[in-house]
Amino acid sequence: MSTKADIVWNIAVKLGAEAPKMSTGSTEPREIFEIVNDRLGLGIDARLTKPDMARQIVEAAGMTWNAHYESSGGTVTKVGLEAVLEAVAHFVA
Repeated sequence: MSTKADIVWNIAVKLGAEAPKMSTGSTEPREIFEIVNDRLGLGIDARLTKPDMARQIVEAAGMTWNAHYESSGGTVTKVGLEAVLEAVAHFVA
């Protein structure tokens, strides 16, 4: 079973980037969304919250953002990160 850190690592690998260090409490680093945005040239506003950046990445791939992808603490859930990974896979395929 993959962890959030595994998913972040996989996103970075797909984009040919170094995986950013995980934040405290296994929280995904904001930097992973910035890497996706930069490498794919999506033009997402970097001032957005992590969940809003993740939502725009997923929606840019033509996928649907689900309320379960966002946690109450301003972070993205594991299934949300998996959706971002799926979106990245779509773009680099």
